[in-house]
Amino acid sequence: MGLNKNVLYTEADIRARVKEMGAQITETYTDDKPVVCVCVLRGAVMFYTDLMKEIKSDNVVYDFVTLSSYENALVAGSMTTTGKIKLIQDLRENVEGKHVLVVEDIVDSGFTVAYLRQYFASKNPLDVRIACLLDKPMCRKTDAKADYVAFTLERPAYIIGYGLDSDQKYRNLDGIYEVIEG
Repeated sequence: MGLNKNVLYTEADIRARVKEMGAQITETYTDDKPVVCVCVLRGAVMFYTDLMKEIKSDNVVYDFVTLSSYENALVAGSMTTTGKIKLIQDLRENVEGKHVLVVEDIVDSGFTVAYLRQYFASKNPLDVRIACLLDKPMCRKTDAKADYVAFTLERPAYIIGYGLDSDQKYRNLDGIYEVIEG
C-alpha cells in the first residue's frame, strides 16, 4: 500500500466499542417511537452498519444523507474545510415526531454536526442525537458535540480506514490508521 500508516484502533477495538455504544443507545430509546438512524455517507457507512446491528430495538428506521464540506488538501494532519455544508442527498424519511440519531464518521471542526442538528431540528423531530466514530476536539471551530463517541483523538491526525478515506481510497481497511507524513 502506498501510504505510511500506524494502527490506532484494531478491528477488535472497534467491534468492542461499537457493541458498548449500541447498548448505550438502546438504553436511550426505550419508548415505542421510531428512531430514524441517519448515516452520513460515505465515511460513516462501515460504522453505521456495525452500530445498527448493536441497537436492540424494533423501532429503528434506516436513512441516509450525503453532505460535502471538505476540500482535498491535507494541512497539518487534517483535511481543510470550507465551513460551508452542501446537502447533496436528503432524507427520504419524514422525521417529524420521531427520534433522530445521526451517525457520523468524524467530528473535527464541528461544522457538519452543527449543520445537521439545526437541519433536523427544523423538521420537528422528538430529538436529535449524534453518534460519531471519532472525535477530534482540538480541531473544533464550533461548540458542536456528539452525544455518543467511540474514540477521542487527543492530537491532530489524518485518519484512514473503517470508512475513512484518502482520495476515496483505504475505506475498506478493517482498522483505523493514522497516516504518517513523509
